[in-house]
Formats: sequence, C-alpha cells, structure tokens
Amino acid sequence: MAGIDIKSLATMLNPTAESDSDSDNENCIKFTPGDIGKKPKSDIPDITPSTAKPVSGSKDIWDSEAVPEGPPVVEHEEHRPQPQYDICFKQNVATEDIFLGMSGKHPGSNDELVVTIQLPDTKQKDIELNVTDSRVECWTEKYALRLHLPKPVESKEGSAKWVSDKYELRLCLPLKKEFDFLP
Repeated sequence: MAGIDIKSLATMLNPTAESDSDSDNENCIKFTPGDIGKKPKSDIPDITPSTAKPVSGSKDIWDSEAVPEGPPVVEHEEHRPQPQYDICFKQNVATEDIFLGMSGKHPGSNDELVVTIQLPDTKQKDIELNVTDSRVECWTEKYALRLHLPKPVESKEGSAKWVSDKYELRLCLPLKKEFDFLP
C-alpha cells in the first residue's frame, strides 16, 4: 500500500467540512413519496382564509358554492305512511357450534340481517323493492319505506319472501364480513 493510498483512505474516513457534500442541504431538492406520480385533482374547493369570499349582510358561516354536494335529495316529500318493520340479526349455527364450539362463533357474531316489513292489504305484484348494501327501499300504493341498515350487507346475495297470509315481506340479507378471508 502506497502512501497516497493511505492518505486517500484517511480522507474517506475523516472528511473535512469543505468536502462534505451531504451537509449542504440548501442546494438539495428533497423528494418524498408524495412527490411520485401525478397529483390527484380534488373536487373539494380550496377554502383557506386567503381564498374565502366574505359574505356581506348574511349570518351564514359558509358560502353555498363552497359546500360540496352530498347524497341526492328527495325532490318531493313522501305523504304515504311508513309501514311497520322489524330488523333482526340471524346466526347460522350447527351442532359443532353448540356442543363443541369449534367454529369460533360467539353470541355476538351474526351471519344475516332479517328485515320483516308489514304491508297490510297489499298484493305481491304491487310491491316495488330496492336493496343496496346500506339501504332498503320499499314502495306500494299505500306505503313507502326508506330504511338505512345498521350494518353493510351483500345486497346481490340476499333473498326476499312474500308471506301472503300475514301480508309481510321478509328480506334475508347476508352481512358483509370484515375478516371473511381469515380461516
């Protein structure tokens, strides 16, 4: 090893302040993971104090243009009465669940949501039904029901049954399982 090699090694191990390129942060451009890719366009307007328009002569807290639109508003008020309904949770259990406790089910774990709607003096052909993952809507000539469900359901896998002697509609809607992929 030559003397020049030892000097180069010493310079590498103990750099001087002038040769330290990492300490000069003023000329460096810093990048973060948020700088990668295109910037998403936001639908929410910028309402900082510098961009907010003062509302003159009004006691409103915000400008109506600055508030993003929410869910669609029902254009007319419903005059039909709401039918009686009942919401129950259903758990599918077998003998190994009851006696051996092998499936990991407990009293708080539910499999289905059962909605029973009483529609007196109604025929099956007069019922209009719309079920989404979070809502049930049922209309007849006499009744109208818009019901938000307590938990999300699998609306495409549900079933409906009309019990004509009791004038009731029974909906069995499987609940969305949050951890369904776990064994």
